[in-house]
Amino acid sequence: MIRVNLSLIKEAILDILYPQDILCILCQKRHGDIDDKGLCPDCRESLPYVTQPVCQKCGRTITEETGFCLECVYNQYHFRQAVSVFDYTPEIQHLIHRFKYRGVSYLSHVLGYWMAETYKQRCRWEIDLIVPVPLHPRRERERGFNQSALLAGEIGKNIGVKVVRGALIRRKYTPAQVGLNKLQRRQNLWDAFEVKESDKVKDRNILLVDDVFTTGSTVDECSRVLMEAGAKQVYVLTLATGRLTRG
Repeated sequence: MIRVNLSLIKEAILDILYPQDILCILCQKRHGDIDDKGLCPDCRESLPYVTQPVCQKCGRTITEETGFCLECVYNQYHFRQAVSVFDYTPEIQHLIHRFKYRGVSYLSHVLGYWMAETYKQRCRWEIDLIVPVPLHPRRERERGFNQSALLAGEIGKNIGVKVVRGALIRRKYTPAQVGLNKLQRRQNLWDAFEVKESDKVKDRNILLVDDVFTTGSTVDECSRVLMEAGAKQVYVLTLATGRLTRG
């Protein structure tokens, strides 16, 4: 009769599910001093948090205490304000790509925690509900999950606000936004989103959650349809903010 050591099986499963116990989730190097967020001491000290001064509208880092970046001076967004946790450095980009494209979905626990802590420390918004930026059903099937929904779920648990999925849907399958300029992104997203349950968003202050703020086209289009459906205000929280590119 074969005897099964359940404790060894449990440890093996945990090693598979939580490799951050072995490797730093950021630098992917082996360390003996990994904290409860999966970071080695060096990476923990060098996390590229967005620091002041930042644009008071879109949350991008700016070089002077002017209040707003040039993009927000000359353009009008439909959301009230956006805040991001990190600058979109190569290290953060790699971490997000592992999360989104390599199926490392357990990272949502850590990434969502960082987003929730940033919300608590930097945001003074009165939020009624959280809405993740939706994926088209086809893309969600291809990926296996909606990364924004996973992040929203973690944020909701940490700040005690209800997450509503299904009120905002992506009704049009669009090409990936990577590599597109601002105008192309806006054209790509036109009429892509729809509010299906307007009663859930009407007269509500909404926290819209996404992974990366690049040009702001995605969250702005989502904000537009939410506001047209009767939302009171839309605020945006993203994990990272990309560098401003023109064109």
